[in-house]
Amino acid sequence: MLRSARVQLTLLTTLALAVSMTVGAGTFYLYPYRINTPSASHHLFAIATLCLAMLAIMASLFWFYSKRFFKPLLQLGENFDQINIDTLAQHTKDNSNFSELRLLTSQHNAMLDRLEGAVRRVRQFSGDASHELRTPLTILRGETEVALLWAKTPEEYRNTLQSNMEEIDRMGRILEDLLTLAKSESGDLPLSIRTLSLSDLLQELYLQGRALAETKQINVNLHHQPDALITVQGDDLRLRQLFLNLLTNAIRYTHEKGNVDIEVSRNGNMVTVSISDDGIGIAKEHLPHIFERFYRTDEARNRAHGGTGLGLAIVKGITEAHDGEIKVFSTPGKGSKFQVSLPADGPKPVGKGAAH
Repeated sequence: MLRSARVQLTLLTTLALAVSMTVGAGTFYLYPYRINTPSASHHLFAIATLCLAMLAIMASLFWFYSKRFFKPLLQLGENFDQINIDTLAQHTKDNSNFSELRLLTSQHNAMLDRLEGAVRRVRQFSGDASHELRTPLTILRGETEVALLWAKTPEEYRNTLQSNMEEIDRMGRILEDLLTLAKSESGDLPLSIRTLSLSDLLQELYLQGRALAETKQINVNLHHQPDALITVQGDDLRLRQLFLNLLTNAIRYTHEKGNVDIEVSRNGNMVTVSISDDGIGIAKEHLPHIFERFYRTDEARNRAHGGTGLGLAIVKGITEAHDGEIKVFSTPGKGSKFQVSLPADGPKPVGKGAAH
């Protein structure tokens, strides 16, 4: 491609030179040079000198501009040859005066950013999966070795197998949550967008929450206007997963006989759902990190409740996939409030993730 461009420019310059020489020769012969006078000779000499000067200037300009054009282009080509998985962060400097080269350099750097982001997500997924699966695999191995060495009765073997099944279920939940999170971060989370009644959805979750909170005698309350039906454009299953995660978290970290409140309201095109509790709350230093994957404010408590540390990260991913926003307000010892705002007309149909 570069060679053909260079050849085309060379041919174009050669043609320009030929035209200039032809014009100069024509001017020489058409000029009344037969008049043998000193002034005529001076005119002829001046014309010839002017033509040569124009040719020299044209050649110099061509060499100057072609060098300025091809040097960054060749540098960009060398950068392409040096690209590998470890050099994606090395961008090409945009120091060209040509708009075409600036556009090409910008697109090249944008491509590297996309590749770097994809590689980072793959590496993060692999690292998270290996880190989080190490614990249940270690438990599985340890319990199996103990059973093989010491178990004598069928009941002892049954207890070991039952414990192994719990760890296998935990690994399955971790992998499923990781896949969901990876899809949401890459913009490929599949959404089946349709008109749904958010009022009915929250009513169903309210009834489920009452059942979940019964053992701790927690009061679950739903606050909404019975005669005002609030609808949104969204994915029923994903939104159910979002609000159920928040509701179960509220019940999990609320003391016995505490309160959990669900509120829904609409302001213009935005629908806001708030789930609050009067439980243990979240310390200020943890608030900026609670939506990060595998982040736990209390490692022991989270594992004791069977959590994977991915619930809130998935909540944020689903919210953002719907073009929404999630906020958290919390005071240690007084409780927490998670506020989700969603556009009533649904997410913009960008990419492959949204199916309307």
